Amino acid sequence: MFRSRTAPLAKQFAGAQRQVLSKRGYASPAAGGGGNTPLVLGLAGLAGLGGYVYLQRNPSTQAAISANKNEALGRAEDAADSLKGKAQAGAAALSANANEAIGRTKDKAQEAKDDVKGPFDEERKAMGNPGAAPVEALIKNSWVDFKLEKVEPYNHNTKIYTFSFPDSESIAGGKAASALLTKASDPQALLDDKGKPVIRPYTPISHSDEKGNLRLLVKEYPTGKMSKHIANLKPGETLAFKGPIQKYEYKPNEFAHGVTIGGGSGITPMYQMISHSLSLPEDKTKWTLIFANVTEKDILLREEWDRLAKQHPDRFKAVYTLDNPPFMLWKGEKGFVTKEMISKYLPSDHNEKANTKFFVCGPPGQYAAVCGPKDGMKQGEIKGALGELGYTNDNVFKF
Repeated sequence: MFRSRTAPLAKQFAGAQRQVLSKRGYASPAAGGGGNTPLVLGLAGLAGLGGYVYLQRNPSTQAAISANKNEALGRAEDAADSLKGKAQAGAAALSANANEAIGRTKDKAQEAKDDVKGPFDEERKAMGNPGAAPVEALIKNSWVDFKLEKVEPYNHNTKIYTFSFPDSESIAGGKAASALLTKASDPQALLDDKGKPVIRPYTPISHSDEKGNLRLLVKEYPTGKMSKHIANLKPGETLAFKGPIQKYEYKPNEFAHGVTIGGGSGITPMYQMISHSLSLPEDKTKWTLIFANVTEKDILLREEWDRLAKQHPDRFKAVYTLDNPPFMLWKGEKGFVTKEMISKYLPSDHNEKANTKFFVCGPPGQYAAVCGPKDGMKQGEIKGALGELGYTNDNVFKF
């Protein structure tokens, strides 16, 4: 069919080509070796034209080409889908690995955080505060002013003074047994004989972790410059503080029995230490307080001492001795503290008696009679009643 349709066209093209060649021969001679090139080009063009006509007029051939084309496109799409699937799988794997790596990093970070946080949490819980560690209002090496909020008369010559902190959530800080230093907020308001500011130590009766304030129990002495200055303060005025100063580092169960001998306002370090010890469930230390005063109304913190004795009868006993006891109904001791009085309240158990620690704080006369005076900032030799009983510096501490 193809041959029959294309033959006339070929014959016509060949005849025309002969006529062209015949005429060319008369015009000029042909180039050497290239006489057949036009013929070849003409035949190729004719073949291409015939192929085009055939393809255009043959549906089966077109269908075959279309099928091959569709098949090729399908394979290309399949290959693209395969690559796309592999890319998605690879991305998912990378994402999973990244998430796993991030998770491991977070776990390590949390473990490190817990390692750091744990010891601090335990320390805060030991202080009775499981939250964030509170800020301490006192500064050991700097003076800070606290405002007087309240004055409560205690007896005829003693008052309780409550001073507030600038931050109501802060605490005084310090450990039993600690004191703090006081001076007038105005450096020129209270000077000694040498023209220097008067500075005196006091032991708070409030707990070191009490928030927002501290309380001082101050006995006013006729010749006491600082006690008079504090007594003249009005609510709203300030007093300068510095500290805390560690006087004695108390450790639970360090000794079996503690005997505290105090006089007048020297009772405050005893109260701080004993009340702290009795508040610790793990502490088994037993205590005896021998408290010397002039009259019954001079016994400071008596309600607190009696309350502690009632709450801890197996660990604490309070003994009061008076220079001028009531004429009737007085069941306590009389007179100064002597070695006989001390011996009377020592533990009966030999091992407990041998493991007894004495603490003394009071006026100069009491130091001289009970244990001997301090040697400046040093403890000094043990004399007086405790020296006569054979005790040494290993058994006695002077506040």
